[in-house]
Amino acid sequence: MMNKINSLIATIAANKKSHFWVFFTTLILLSFYMTEVFGAVYEHPGYDYYFHLKRFEALITALREGTFPHYIDYAAALNYGYLSKVFYSDIILIPFAILGVLIGSYNAFEVMLFTMTILCGIFMYSAVKTIYKSSFAAFVAGILYTFSVYRFYDIYNRGAMGEVFAFTFIPLVFLGLYHIIKGDYKKWYIIAIGFSLLIFSHVISTVLTFITVVIVLIFYCKPLIKEPKRFAYLILAGIVTLAITAVYIFPLWEQMQANTYRYETNNWTLPANAKIPLDYVFWGLVSGFYYPDDISIVGIGILLTSVILLRFFIRGKSELLKSVDIGLLIGLFYIFASSQLFPWGRFPFTLLSFIQYPGRLYLLVTFFFAVAGGYYLSRIFVKEKVRFIVVLAVILCTSIVIYMHNDNYRIMHTHIGQTNEKPDASNFFYLNGAEYVPDKAESAYHILLRGDSIASINGNTVVESHSRDKHILHIRINAQSTDSLELPLFYYKGYTALLNEKELPITQSTHGLIQIPVNETGNVKVYYEGTIIQKVSFGISILAIFALCIYILIQRRKKPFKT
Repeated sequence: MMNKINSLIATIAANKKSHFWVFFTTLILLSFYMTEVFGAVYEHPGYDYYFHLKRFEALITALREGTFPHYIDYAAALNYGYLSKVFYSDIILIPFAILGVLIGSYNAFEVMLFTMTILCGIFMYSAVKTIYKSSFAAFVAGILYTFSVYRFYDIYNRGAMGEVFAFTFIPLVFLGLYHIIKGDYKKWYIIAIGFSLLIFSHVISTVLTFITVVIVLIFYCKPLIKEPKRFAYLILAGIVTLAITAVYIFPLWEQMQANTYRYETNNWTLPANAKIPLDYVFWGLVSGFYYPDDISIVGIGILLTSVILLRFFIRGKSELLKSVDIGLLIGLFYIFASSQLFPWGRFPFTLLSFIQYPGRLYLLVTFFFAVAGGYYLSRIFVKEKVRFIVVLAVILCTSIVIYMHNDNYRIMHTHIGQTNEKPDASNFFYLNGAEYVPDKAESAYHILLRGDSIASINGNTVVESHSRDKHILHIRINAQSTDSLELPLFYYKGYTALLNEKELPITQSTHGLIQIPVNETGNVKVYYEGTIIQKVSFGISILAIFALCIYILIQRRKKPFKT
C-alpha cells in the first residue's frame, strides 16, 4: 500500500502539468464543502448583502427592460431611485446578471460567489507559481488565501461583495507588478488588467492596494532606475487602466462634482472607527474572531499566524526570500495600523479617512501572509513525500477553519443580530447607510412620511394624476401660472424631464429631490437617460478593451521575452 502511495506521489511530482489540476480539483472540492457548510448566503445575510443584491437586481432589470447600460435603480428607496451603479461599478456583475435573467437573482448571486471563489484560487496560484517558480508554494498559498478567515468574514458576516471581488483580483495586480520590476516588462498589461478589475470591484480596496504597490516600488526602486523603460511601461499601464475604467471613473467624477452626498458628512470615517484595542488585535491573530460588547472583531486566525512564524526556521538569503519578507513586514505594519495605537487622526493619515474601517487592511495582510506561508513551507519541506503530508495538513486545517467560521458566522446572527432582514427606514430601505443619497435629502423617515407625492412649490399647479411605468414617471398637471414641482425622485445628474414633449431644466430641491419648472397644462414625463459623459466614457472603455485585446494577441505571436 505504501509503495503504491509513494509511486503515486512520485508520478504527480514528476508530471508538472498535473500540479495545477491537482490544485484545481482541491479548490473545487473545498469550494463545494464551503458552500455546503455555510449554505446559501441569503439564508443568513450579512450586513451589506441586501444592498449588493438590490444593485444586482437593478442590473438584471435594466437588461430585461433594455435600459442598460444607462439606468438607475428606480425601485430603490420607495421608488425614489438610487444611482448606485455610478458609485459602485456593475461591470463585474454583468455576466452573472445575464445569467440572472434566466435563473433569477438569488441563484445567480450564489453562482457569482462560487465563481469568484474559484477565480480567486486560480489567480493566486498562477501569481505565486510565476513569481516563486514553485507549484507547491502556489498550492499552499492559493488554499490559504482563498479560504482565509477574513475572506469568509467578507462573504458571510459582512456581505461585502466589493471586497470579495477585490480578493479575486489582487493577485493579478502583484503578478503584473512582478513583471514590471523583475519579469517580462512587456507584460505590463497584466497590472493594467488587474487594477482595472480592482477598480471595477471596490474603490477603497483599490486605493489601499495602490498605496501598497507604491511601498513595494520604494523597496525595488533600483531595478526601475537601472532600467527606466520598466518605469515607462508602468506609466503606460496606468494610462491604459484609466482608459479601460473610463466607464466608471468619469461618470463617478461627474456625479461627485454635481452634488454632495451623505457619505461626505456621516461619521463612518476614520479615526472614529479606529478604536480597536491592541488586545483585540492579538485575539484576532489567534482565533480570527472576537465578539466583545456586541461587536465583531476579525483578524487572520491561527492558521495564517502559524505559517508566518515559520520564518524563524529559515536561514540564508535570496531575492525571493527578500520579496516575501517585504510582504510580511508590510502585513505586520498593517496589523498594527488596524489598532487604536495608530495615529489615524493625524495628517497625512487623515487623508485616508474615507476607508471607514482600518480592518480593511486585513485584505492585504491575508494576501502577504498566504504568500509567505506557501513560500516558507516550500523552503522548509523539500522532499515530495513530506510535501504531500503538508498539503494534506493544510487541506485538513482549512476544512476545520471553514467549519469553525460557520459557527462564528451563525453566532453573529443568533446573539448579535442583524438589522437588514427587511427593508425599512432603519436601513434606508436596504440602502444601509444610504451613502450615495444626496446630502440634502432628509432621513428615511421623512421619505416614508412624504410618500409618493408631488409637491407644488408655489401652489399654482394641480397634479391631476401621476403613475409610474417601470423607470418612467408620468404626471398629468393643470398649471394656473408659472410654478415648480418637487418630485419623489432623488436628484442625480442624468435625468430627463419633458412637458408636452419639450425638455425641461432639472434642478435640485432643498430636500435633495428633483425639481422642475412648469408653466402650462399637459403631460410630464421624467426618466433617467444618462449623461453625455456616461455615454462617451462607455465608448472609450469599449475601444480601450478592444485595443488591448488586439495588442495582447499581437504580443503573443512575437518571440518570448529574454532576460
